[in-house]
Amino acid sequence: MIKHTLEQSIKEVLEELGITGTVFTVERQAESSHGDYATNAALTCAKLAEMSPRGLAEKLVTALTEKNFPFVEKLEIAGPGFVNMFLTAEALADEAKRVSKEDTEGLSVRGGEKVNIEFVSANPTGDLHIGHGRGAFFGDALARVLLFAGAGVTREYYINDSRESNQVKELGKTGLGQGEQYKTPHLESMIAEMEFAGFAPENVGFALAERVQEYNRAFVTEKLGIRFDEWYSEDEHLRATGANDRTLALLKEKDVTYEKDGALWLKTSEYGDDEDRVVVRSDGTKSYFISDITYHHEKFARGFQTVIDVWGADHHGHVKRMHAVGKILGWPENPPQPIIFITQLVALKEGGERKKMSKRAGNVILLEDLVDELGIDVVRWFFSEKALGSHMEFDLGLARERSAKNPVFYVQYAHARMCSIERNVEGLASSGRNDIAVLAETTPSARALLSAINAFPEVVSGVAHTHDVHKLPVYAYELATAFSHFYRDVRVVEGETYHPDALALVQSTKNILRTTLDLMGISSPEKMEREVEAA
Repeated sequence: MIKHTLEQSIKEVLEELGITGTVFTVERQAESSHGDYATNAALTCAKLAEMSPRGLAEKLVTALTEKNFPFVEKLEIAGPGFVNMFLTAEALADEAKRVSKEDTEGLSVRGGEKVNIEFVSANPTGDLHIGHGRGAFFGDALARVLLFAGAGVTREYYINDSRESNQVKELGKTGLGQGEQYKTPHLESMIAEMEFAGFAPENVGFALAERVQEYNRAFVTEKLGIRFDEWYSEDEHLRATGANDRTLALLKEKDVTYEKDGALWLKTSEYGDDEDRVVVRSDGTKSYFISDITYHHEKFARGFQTVIDVWGADHHGHVKRMHAVGKILGWPENPPQPIIFITQLVALKEGGERKKMSKRAGNVILLEDLVDELGIDVVRWFFSEKALGSHMEFDLGLARERSAKNPVFYVQYAHARMCSIERNVEGLASSGRNDIAVLAETTPSARALLSAINAFPEVVSGVAHTHDVHKLPVYAYELATAFSHFYRDVRVVEGETYHPDALALVQSTKNILRTTLDLMGISSPEKMEREVEAA
């Protein structure tokens, strides 16, 4: 990547000036009139260099100019000491060719790393609601990006189905008509199809939880399009095998437990937690915490180098205790593992008012209802475009739009239009005009489109490292917009001929846009009812 070359060159120049161990950035410019990239190196290194930022910027520009990079057209100093870097049209064209043909086959920024991503993991007591959608689509997109970036990724769904679980026991009481917990019309229909005579409540609950989980698994796989590599049963792997008992023995051996009030406590407060935590209750039953510890310790024993959890909004208090356990048991610490993401709440709104859609679950809005009404592409996009840690208002009115106002349709229409252009050139003669660099020099929108194409590996690499999945739909929309402006200004077909340079740019854009949508789990239609003009 040109960005990487620029970073390395700036680092070399700083070292030649005796400046080492500094942190600076090279960022893509939002406005092309300010250059293609800018660096803050002069600002962050000025104090160490005992110079003013402007003075150091001048030295950087002089040294970089002397290196005579063939891909840099000019360098400018801006503001208090930023250095703006303008690339040549030839460099942009060459980079776009490489990106569209090579980097769409994958990046190696996380090459060989063994990663486990556990997400969704809803209790098997009922259908998935819209809150589960945030973790579901975030986890799946992140898994796709990490795979694309060269990691070995295992998608894992943790099934909280232990017969000792209070939720499973309460579910059993509801199945026997002895309680109302988790009751919905859908659950009642499942209960009516089963026979529980003579079953203990926990066994009824377990059998019913299996039925619920079967339904949820089919929904996740078939309707959400998420393929989990491992459906991990708590009852099968942790309870029945005695794994939790072995974990307790290990913790006692490390002298990090003690008894108080008839319960067994773990000394997590000595390792960064707010307080100590109970691992065995006073009635002798094991807490959920011990299952969490065993489960994660087993993940590292399976050889995963990076363990990622995507949890619901009610799990904030679990983060410190898990990282405390990580210190006790020697899990990776840079960053502290497991790497935990907490999803925030989702509100479904239309016209400024909260909406209720579910016909099967009281006041809970089911994810399946949303997918059935809007389609999986729209639902995936809308859930993915917000940062996971922010509260989300799902705009139902906008999601129903089948026009340029709806961002997913806008982007898909752009892809369909590119495919239409490819079909339209079939059988036509070439005009012979075949220099993308010249086209970029004479047409600002062509240059802007080249720049947008070249941003792809930087965006994907960034998501692979920062896990900011919401940057994918932002990039897809920006790329589609850059294409729309190019399409407005440049004719690929004129009369009975087509221009190879313009067609090549369209094809490169199509490849990158299709790959970006695929990383989000969204389809790239080749034909649509109509194509949307730039908004």
